[in-house]
Amino acid sequence: MNMREHILNLAKKIKGKVIFPESFDVRVLKAAQMLVRDGIASVVLPVKSVGEIEKLALISDINLNGIEIIKINENLLDEKKVKEFINVRLQKGIDVQDTLNLLNEPLYFSMMYLKSGRCDACVGGAVYDTADVLRAAIRVIGPAEGVKLVSSYFLMIPPKGHFLAKEPVIFADCAVNPDPQALGLKDITISTVINFRKLFPGKQVNVAMLSFSTKGSANSEILLKVKEAVEATKNYFKKNSDINIDGEFQFDASVVQSIGKRKAPYSLVAGNANILIFPDLNSGNIGYKIAERYGGFQALGPIIQGLAFPVSDLSRGVNPDDIYLISAIMLLK
Repeated sequence: MNMREHILNLAKKIKGKVIFPESFDVRVLKAAQMLVRDGIASVVLPVKSVGEIEKLALISDINLNGIEIIKINENLLDEKKVKEFINVRLQKGIDVQDTLNLLNEPLYFSMMYLKSGRCDACVGGAVYDTADVLRAAIRVIGPAEGVKLVSSYFLMIPPKGHFLAKEPVIFADCAVNPDPQALGLKDITISTVINFRKLFPGKQVNVAMLSFSTKGSANSEILLKVKEAVEATKNYFKKNSDINIDGEFQFDASVVQSIGKRKAPYSLVAGNANILIFPDLNSGNIGYKIAERYGGFQALGPIIQGLAFPVSDLSRGVNPDDIYLISAIMLLK
């Protein structure tokens, strides 16, 4: 599977619109140009000064034709949504003018523009740090229905000819939550399954919840949250026959069929996992970096999940092509 072509073809069919709050960054402008040029998505650039963006594009040899450039103005936002946001802030002791000033900043304006239904996704983080992006997203967008925890996932794409992995897999959560408890792991899994289905429509979902034990091979209080998360998540998805969830599993029992059959012979997930849920941020972050550096996987992300609308938090070391591809992922439905 050519994952890049797969993602771009799915996004192109949707004909979505993405807003970039960091239109003052050349990498973002280049990605916007690519998205419009290739017919992947429409693009909105919110700006305080149209002239400054046009000047930046000119000196950077970027063509802005077909890109919608809007001057930041609260009148472009849904009045009802703005009032709701103001009321929440008032209850926290923040006055109306301070809230309106916040909405005149590109990041918050873009989040409210998305919540107002004016576009389909917000892609930021090339300049703003993770804390800023997540804070704005949680304040303006809020969590998705049925999910309390915002999290992240990495799309892990194996190199051609990898001895074990023949198709992409998803790792979660490797970037946001330091030590989620059982219900937090359940929320992470729910969000990850939703995104897996967007990326791979119709494909069997096999979720492995990871630990240092496989199906009771070790006995420790540390394992309790993983075991509780497995049961809670199974119960949530019990009516979905195309979703298999199991654990606790060691990594090798999750992805190597011979080991999975030996350690968990009655499990549908053992040896066949395509979603790997890590028990905490330590293991998740270490795991994806090992796969990336030692295993040669392309680690695409972190991609934020669990919000009511699609919001991305890019790495500040991101390049235009990464922005281009992640924007396409954010538009998948």
